[in-house]
Amino acid sequence: ADFAKSAVMTKLFKAPTPESAILWGLLHIKIVRCKNLRNLDKLGLKSLIVKRKKDLSDPYVTAWLEDYRLLKTRFVDDDLDPVFDEEFYCPVAHVTEGIKFKVKDKDVVKDESLGTYFLPVQELIQMNEDGDLQRVGVHKVVYLDGKKSHGSLEFFVEFLPVRMLAHTMEVPGVYFKQTKGNDVKLYMNADDDGSAPIVTYGEDAKVWKPPRLWRDIYDSICSAKHFIYMAGWSFDIDQYLLRGDDLKEAERLSSYPAKLGDLLLKKSEEGVVVNLMQWDDYSSNFAFPGMMGTYDEKTREFFQGTNVNSMFMSMEGGDVNTIFEGQNKKMAFTHHQKFIMMDTPKKNGDGGKELLAFVGGIDLTEGRWDNRKHPLFRTLQMNHKGDTYGKCFRVSKENGPRQPWHDIHSSVRGPEALDLIQAFSERWTKQAPQLVGELVNLHRIGLGDATTLENDGGWYTQLSRSIDSRVNAFDVSVKQSFQNIKIDQMGAFGWTSASDKKAEKSRRFVTNSNSLLSYNRCLDQKKGRLVDTSIHMTNIHHIRRAKHFIYIESQYFMGSSFMWSNSSERDVKCHNMVAAELTMKICDKIAAREPFAVYILLPMWMEGIPDAAATQGLLYWQRVTIEAMYQKVHEALQSRMANSPDHGLKVSDYLNFYCLGTRETSEGSQATGVPTTEDEKLLAKTRRHQIYIHSKMMIVDDEVCLIGTANINQRSLDGCRDSEIMMTSWQPDHLASEKSIAHGDIHAYRLHIWASITDQMNDAYRDPSSPECVKLVNSIADSNFKKYMGEETVDMTSHLLPFPLEFYDGELRPRRGLHGGHLPDTDADAMGKKSYILPEMFLT
Repeated sequence: ADFAKSAVMTKLFKAPTPESAILWGLLHIKIVRCKNLRNLDKLGLKSLIVKRKKDLSDPYVTAWLEDYRLLKTRFVDDDLDPVFDEEFYCPVAHVTEGIKFKVKDKDVVKDESLGTYFLPVQELIQMNEDGDLQRVGVHKVVYLDGKKSHGSLEFFVEFLPVRMLAHTMEVPGVYFKQTKGNDVKLYMNADDDGSAPIVTYGEDAKVWKPPRLWRDIYDSICSAKHFIYMAGWSFDIDQYLLRGDDLKEAERLSSYPAKLGDLLLKKSEEGVVVNLMQWDDYSSNFAFPGMMGTYDEKTREFFQGTNVNSMFMSMEGGDVNTIFEGQNKKMAFTHHQKFIMMDTPKKNGDGGKELLAFVGGIDLTEGRWDNRKHPLFRTLQMNHKGDTYGKCFRVSKENGPRQPWHDIHSSVRGPEALDLIQAFSERWTKQAPQLVGELVNLHRIGLGDATTLENDGGWYTQLSRSIDSRVNAFDVSVKQSFQNIKIDQMGAFGWTSASDKKAEKSRRFVTNSNSLLSYNRCLDQKKGRLVDTSIHMTNIHHIRRAKHFIYIESQYFMGSSFMWSNSSERDVKCHNMVAAELTMKICDKIAAREPFAVYILLPMWMEGIPDAAATQGLLYWQRVTIEAMYQKVHEALQSRMANSPDHGLKVSDYLNFYCLGTRETSEGSQATGVPTTEDEKLLAKTRRHQIYIHSKMMIVDDEVCLIGTANINQRSLDGCRDSEIMMTSWQPDHLASEKSIAHGDIHAYRLHIWASITDQMNDAYRDPSSPECVKLVNSIADSNFKKYMGEETVDMTSHLLPFPLEFYDGELRPRRGLHGGHLPDTDADAMGKKSYILPEMFLT
């Protein structure tokens, strides 16, 4: 029963009080209005700065679960009776005593309190006779601070437990709906050389044939006849999309250059519309390449005066931001989306054309071209000549080693490409309004109708984003479709009066029905601006749907600060719910005594010199997130073993973190210089390097694959920080059941990744939730770790390593085998160190 599981998890997530309860599901909240508020502005600073006929309070409303902010309305200027009528859909996975509503007066120096109201969580919790949580709605008009003289707040809140929410493949209540009739490709790395162990799958033992990303992008750009749209964090116009024999063949036979900048120029000179959006690094200029090295100034200069429409876009503040906040937004946050669209000949070869789009984590820039072999020194004068990239150590291009790169991408033919083109056009319209005329009319070229674009690929897809209206022009028709919920409509469930001495009006309903649950808006809102947070919602939705296992690759892993062990850090604004949802799912499975496994692949450390303050700060916030997860899972296992015949269970039976690394002997080295820096001298001896994980992917039960640009951190999932994009893909003919994972192309793709990084295709991989698979994967990682850290230098072809932190004796500590708790070949603390200089908002 839900009650038993809830009681266990309430104990796990916070030291319980009699007033605490768990909320795992959805809070649907409407802030209606305030009345008769106090005027705090009559002698305020604003009246001295801005001469107005009237100077009244400028109220807005926030709602909180302890330190976790659920919502923030717009502020209403000079109004003591403001009408908000704003709705919010808030996923929750919290143990809480209740919701605190705060009404404040926005002011020049410091916002002042107009009053508060606390809604105890017990008013939202109701069980049926079977012990299952029910849907509960509350409508109140309350006196702020319990005093009629402080004015009133009207609101509606309903709580829907997880079991009553939709478990469809399509994520409900978001901007982009699912599309059908697509053909999807799933890529590993910029190049997949076909050297991985063979993967067979399905009843007919099909063989997985890995596609090659940069080869496909090159061919697709060459074949475009009407338009090419490109959006990226970084473009390097000097990067070759082809290497080795492919490059030689293209130089000999193709009329198109393989160098990115020259290729786009060539296409634009043919009359193809080439529109390029690149993030404008605020720290770069004509004399300084910028802190992030994105080559925006080089790209700007290269395409200036050409037929390529290249636009460089920074993040922007809005009307409600101060000048300082606006400048911070430009400096601290980025356009991180990476996607490409073009017209292309139909795959079936009938002579027609269709739309093709690429979306994922790989920028067309320095250091990204790599394959599963991940060479360090052996390609410095061949495939990586001029492209020797490294930011983890102080090394030169001549001496190396280069920084190996592991990444994930996808492509789609079909109607989904229309949604990706819409996402591109909305950004272009907002930040390049002078060039809106350069957007191609797809109907005029016969590519504007979703139905005619459908193919027999058999894939469904759904697009999601993190972006807000300061940098995106949301479709007017979508905004006009927002509905204003009528609270009295909920009376179908039977309102009953509820006693509340601090309320002018209080009523409640309880039901087992999830009918009348509709999302009246498909965009979130913050301070009155529209925000698309659908990537966050999509991650939560599919974690909650998981039955057997979850596999994640991410460059960063931070969040759910409300469950961190140190209560003084729970107010850090890193509140995305991915870590909490994963933990809740694992604990739920533990309580049900069902097998379940979560595998998470991260970098050994984030890009940057590892002992630098920024890198250490990043490692710290990631560590406290991982630590909180391990602690909760550990406590769940202790509770299960104390109340069942099960014994000997470990956290690593359910949750494991990994990284990748490689070593190579000096044979075949193409390093040409003499090591000069201390890092170069050391690495010339140890000849090892982490393989940098830049991927942003989640696979759930091998039935659904989420690939995009968003990391698991607040920057990526907030909606108001970095802009991001993600495509979710699935095959309706290959879905998981309660007894089995799916066995379609996503299954084969995940097996291919695992076979590539472990250099073996073991049949245990086919059942990733089984104890046998978990133990095998961990034993492979442990064996590789000994080779990676050993005195003898060897060629490593299996690259999976355990993460530098491990949970043992009830604590998270540096992995045994690391020297002094330091990351390999460094003096950097593997646990990270909190930065008291760099704001956590920038790091998380």
